[in-house]
Amino acid sequence: MNNLEKEYIKELKKNIWLVLATVNEKQQPQSSVMMYQSDGKDIYLQTGKITVKAKNIVKNNKVSVTIPIRKNFIHKLVPAPPAEIHFKATAEILPFEDEYARNVWKKYQKHELPEELQKESIWIKVTPGKRINLYGIGVKLWDMQNPIKARKVLELQ
Repeated sequence: MNNLEKEYIKELKKNIWLVLATVNEKQQPQSSVMMYQSDGKDIYLQTGKITVKAKNIVKNNKVSVTIPIRKNFIHKLVPAPPAEIHFKATAEILPFEDEYARNVWKKYQKHELPEELQKESIWIKVTPGKRINLYGIGVKLWDMQNPIKARKVLELQ
């Protein structure tokens, strides 16, 4: 595993917010800001069974993910875009009882959902494709002002 892949996995596990883009039955895009947790390979999201995103994934499991990242407090003062990870992925609906997803999520959520919400909830497991686009990952903050230095592509094995 090279340094860029290690940095990608570290950021994937450290952050908790992403934008999930799905496509509806009329081929119209729909995006949602969601909290997530990752085991360093896949991403797990919790949502309701009847949400638009869940319905879209049932019909078309191809999704797109963007994870915006602020490097540190100083990043707010530097005229540079946020760092980001973005990729195409495959999504899978899992039952809320899925033990692995629940264990990955426990590092964020320390309490159980009320039983009535559990009955209406599912997991979305997102598996990134082989090509991961990175901006500002493994790059110094000042170098993020230069797109040629800041853009990287990671090909996963």
